Amino acid sequence: MTVQEIWKSGMQFLSICVVYYAVQLIRCALFSFAVSAVVFTLRKTVLKKQVFLKGAAWSLFLPVLLVGRLRFFYESSAGVKLFSWLTAACMNHVWLCALYFGGAALYAVLLLSRRRRAAKMVRGMEKRTVEGTLVYVTKLPVTPSTIGVFRPRIVMPEIILKEYDRKEIRTILLHEKTHLRLGHLLCYFLWDILRILLWPNPLLAVGARYLREDMEEICDRVTIRRSRGNAYDYGQLLLKSMRVLQAEGKEFNLYASFAGDREYRSVRQRVAGIARYKPYKRRMAAGAFAVAALYVVTAAVWIREGSYGRSNPVTGIVVYDMEAGTELVNDREALRKAVCYDEAYIYIKEEGFRELLQNCSTADGDICIYIGGYYKLPGIGGGGGFGYLDEAVLDEGILKIEYKKQRDMFDCIFQWI
Repeated sequence: MTVQEIWKSGMQFLSICVVYYAVQLIRCALFSFAVSAVVFTLRKTVLKKQVFLKGAAWSLFLPVLLVGRLRFFYESSAGVKLFSWLTAACMNHVWLCALYFGGAALYAVLLLSRRRRAAKMVRGMEKRTVEGTLVYVTKLPVTPSTIGVFRPRIVMPEIILKEYDRKEIRTILLHEKTHLRLGHLLCYFLWDILRILLWPNPLLAVGARYLREDMEEICDRVTIRRSRGNAYDYGQLLLKSMRVLQAEGKEFNLYASFAGDREYRSVRQRVAGIARYKPYKRRMAAGAFAVAALYVVTAAVWIREGSYGRSNPVTGIVVYDMEAGTELVNDREALRKAVCYDEAYIYIKEEGFRELLQNCSTADGDICIYIGGYYKLPGIGGGGGFGYLDEAVLDEGILKIEYKKQRDMFDCIFQWI
């Protein structure tokens, strides 16, 4: 292959990858609206006082990223009516797909740059060992918090180290360590990734605050239990933190202690939750986790069974409507009688072929005859060979189309990914 041919193949490969993944992610984003409505409703109604189950409800979002290859979009009347326009738009306007990934990239820069700035600021803080734990001390009147996913760091304001007794400091540190132990920082990071990939859904940005509220509520309960204290003392510690930090800094934003929630309403809800605290058994929390895990596994298996595989072989002759991205005729006996091919051309008996398409309202320029190869999604694939009906030459009732084979390094990569 010449350099120009390699460049052309590379650009085609990039284009088809952009279309393939954009189609799936946009479908996932649309589905996430429904899941957002379900989760937001559950946490405000039947699960309002079920702290651990309310936290487990966020696992409903995990399978959303798997729905993009469901057969539902192509093989059900509802799926075709609701989503065929999306497939057609993406396949015919690659720039729309590029725009989607451009938006995701900008959102990623916005979210990840915040994390990077915070991490850079923490690295410049003084290190101290407090109650056997390495902490980063800041003179700013901010709440104790833990940042980082792979290298988490606990941040403590100097004023708290000065004003609090050892028992109170141990409780604060226990709270931060509980966040780490329960994997909350990883949850927040994964949520940011979900927000980036499905950025057209603004409800995911709203959900970030709700997620933190629910994780804080779980952390409060686990900390109270692990500290062997009582809810009253723990609530007093929270209110004391607010008073101390507010007195230290005029621009204090009434953050919830230990977490960094930004609104007074969140703080008030958190205090109310602590006031409702009742001793619980560990199997309650384990049960909520088990329910969430069972749901995720079951949903993933169900979605996998109802989805197209990574690579699906095309063993026969398929006629596609490229405008809609749907199959018109798939390897029927009548189709095999009407179509044959050799190494150079595809031959079609016009009369018999037109009869097969008589119920299909599509233009000749949109029809592609695909022979062999594989497909990732109907209308998106490679290998084998193809020909477009509008390029046919009619000769004594036989439509003759150049048989274009497609199989190169980029095609092999696309089949694998």
